[in-house]
Amino acid sequence: MTKNPSLRSQASAIFIGNIIGTVFQFFIPVIIVRLISQEDFGIFRQFQLVAGTFSSLLGMSYATSLYYFFPISDEEGKKRIIQQTELLFLFNILIFSLIFLSFGDAILTKLNFTDFLQYKAYIILYLSFTLLSSIILVVFTLEKNTLLNKIYPPAEKIVKFISFVLVILLVPGFKGPIIALIVFALVKLIYTLFHIRKYLIPSFKIQIDLLKRQLIYTIPFGFALILNIFSTTFDKFFINQYITPSEYAIYSMAFLNIPILGQFFQSVHNVVVPEISTAMSNNNISKATILWQKTIDKTSSVTIPAVFLFWILANEIITILYTQEYIEAAKYYRIFVLMFFVSMFSHEIILRGANKTKFIFVSNFIGTLITITLGLFLIPNFALYGAIITSLIGTVLPMIISLQYERKIMGLTIKNWVNWQNIGKNFFSCLLIGIPLLLFKDYVENIYFRSFLVASIFILTISILQIKFQIFVFDNFLLKLKKIFKL
Repeated sequence: MTKNPSLRSQASAIFIGNIIGTVFQFFIPVIIVRLISQEDFGIFRQFQLVAGTFSSLLGMSYATSLYYFFPISDEEGKKRIIQQTELLFLFNILIFSLIFLSFGDAILTKLNFTDFLQYKAYIILYLSFTLLSSIILVVFTLEKNTLLNKIYPPAEKIVKFISFVLVILLVPGFKGPIIALIVFALVKLIYTLFHIRKYLIPSFKIQIDLLKRQLIYTIPFGFALILNIFSTTFDKFFINQYITPSEYAIYSMAFLNIPILGQFFQSVHNVVVPEISTAMSNNNISKATILWQKTIDKTSSVTIPAVFLFWILANEIITILYTQEYIEAAKYYRIFVLMFFVSMFSHEIILRGANKTKFIFVSNFIGTLITITLGLFLIPNFALYGAIITSLIGTVLPMIISLQYERKIMGLTIKNWVNWQNIGKNFFSCLLIGIPLLLFKDYVENIYFRSFLVASIFILTISILQIKFQIFVFDNFLLKLKKIFKL
């Protein structure tokens, strides 16, 4: 009998795979900005914004519902939930295509995206391929397939990297990376259909009762996602009326995020949510609370140092990756990465696991109303600074509101919610090390050596302090090192 991998091994497998993949993901824009002009890059980023936003809107969080239904279903139920998820995607794609082909010109003109009006079919193709393949990583996680969780993310990013390089060399201008996106999405879809074929054949049948329960679960979550998208992308659409494609290219770099950190969150949350779902369905509040608190303990331990380091090296990161031409993006990037200090509290995993998705909707509804109201004032009056502040508010406000709902569900006060002592140790340790590095780093002239030196000193010092304070998140790795040195 095969033993199921532990939560730690599953999360580690996903994290390792995503980290390797992120390396290649980083190189994609690095290559693009060196092969096309800043204006063409800005148009491509606008295409990504439009296509990616529509793709997320049409997704309606159907794939997320698998985390709840798949673990509690029998073999037949698992087949039906995957079949119905793909069917729901197809239905949304069909409705969108009919509307967009009829009114797409008016929509794109209103949003000031006139540079790719003739490429409406490209948008439909990209979001169709992307939606239908969006469940693949979810399936790997739910199957507890640690091997594919390690192999697939880097393989996916390598294929994406190759697609971009080849197509951009063959097709000049902004059209090159757009076609590359579509080619990559098609390859991903082909593999997805190949992997999930065992769930799709030999029979395809709709289970009405299961479909109803899936829709009841996802509709509040899906509308919450729509509101969240409005909240977090409002600035990007609205600011486009006041800036050129070249300026948008610079502004879009503010959302570089901290890729490794994002992958870490995703790896942990994807594994923890099904376990919380099982605990909550068994009314085991205590176990769910412990899982949530341990998750926050781990994510905060990594998040706080990562935010400090990327904030300190913002100028160097933007320059090395995207050339000096994009250096202005660093000041907006420094503002946006502050949102990780809120996201490290792992919002919504309790609401998802407890099937309380209506509260996610309420959180995003309130957040969207406030964000749009503030954005209508901030963006016209403060331009890009107003836009990035609007984006920050739109990102963190729904998180804060949903966290309040989650604390109440679990019966936790602010005081007993998390280990504030460990968070404080982490924060002030980073502050103590970060301030001198920020003040003196520019005395090192070579940008590459400066970045390496600052990162090395910061990571090494923080790791030592975390070990001393017993808050080092990679404790298994530490034990292995101790064994090696003892030998």
